[in-house]
Amino acid sequence: MRIFFYTKYDRQGASSRYRTYQYQEHFEREGFITHCHPLFSREYLRDRYSRGRMATGFIDLYKRRIEDMKHVSDADLAVVEKEFLPYLPALLERKAFREGKRILLDYDDAVFENYRRSRNPTTRLLLRNKIPKLLEWADGVTCGSAYLASYARERARRVWLVPTVVDTTRYLPHDHEHEGLISIGWIGTPWSARYLPVVRRAVERVAREVPIRLVVIGAQAPAWEGVQSQSHAWSEEKEAEWIRWLDIGIMPLVDTPFERGKCGLKLLQYMAAGVVPVASDVGGNRDIIRGGVDGFLCRTEEEWVDSLLLLARDISIRRRMAEEALVRVRQHFSLAAWAPRLASIYREVLSGER
Repeated sequence: MRIFFYTKYDRQGASSRYRTYQYQEHFEREGFITHCHPLFSREYLRDRYSRGRMATGFIDLYKRRIEDMKHVSDADLAVVEKEFLPYLPALLERKAFREGKRILLDYDDAVFENYRRSRNPTTRLLLRNKIPKLLEWADGVTCGSAYLASYARERARRVWLVPTVVDTTRYLPHDHEHEGLISIGWIGTPWSARYLPVVRRAVERVAREVPIRLVVIGAQAPAWEGVQSQSHAWSEEKEAEWIRWLDIGIMPLVDTPFERGKCGLKLLQYMAAGVVPVASDVGGNRDIIRGGVDGFLCRTEEEWVDSLLLLARDISIRRRMAEEALVRVRQHFSLAAWAPRLASIYREVLSGER
């Protein structure tokens, strides 16, 4: 059985890496013949992070994607990350859906919210109904969170909840036997670093009570009053090692429709390394953290301060919750647990009627 993956990025993009590329070895063992067709190159992604939204070269990348779409019928199953052609009308993808033998969509973000709530009136007019149309045309949909699955079930014929997962074998347990500053860490991209200000006041208040260090992986650490900070450039080879040395891992978010579709990957990375997660009580974070058991969910600044102070001051609580977090991610959010399930979903789609 031949499967084509139409990913948004190559391995450099976290969504494509964790939703597609990390599974490839397992799929090959299952007997699938796979091939990935990324839309955006790592050079484009690097350019976007350094320049912002005005990255160049996307026209040539879209031309290549259109050429790749012409071969969709060569695959027994095409798995499309979100959409073939972002920010272009659904009509331009219709031919691929007609010609493909089986097409499965995969979502780990609420991209439909970007379209229907866009500040650009043209985008709202042309694209607000795009994702619903794609969901209707597809043979099935996999979704990374309960919020996304609930949206898809109103429109798609078949929906499976497939959380974003981590390869727990890549992570060494956190070493709690150290002294000095408590490391509060965050991992992400220069783009997602826009959520860090959500916890600025809380972290500044905590820094006045206990010695802490803010560690930012993948973006520039902010200069906050009274807070020591350091930055580490992201790399796939080093991320697990950097996370291992954190004491607390944070995932702040704003509570808006788009963020409610987030799948909480950061939390799983922290938990796989035995690091206690603290996160905004938004979206997929609620699917992962059991508040007070293996992490904390926070709605207010006071809850952020109380949670961070408790963990920073009491190593026994950190150890206990870290152990619970490690067990939870291995049982429910690991690559080993989900690779055979996802392969089974693909077989189900392949065997079903078009």
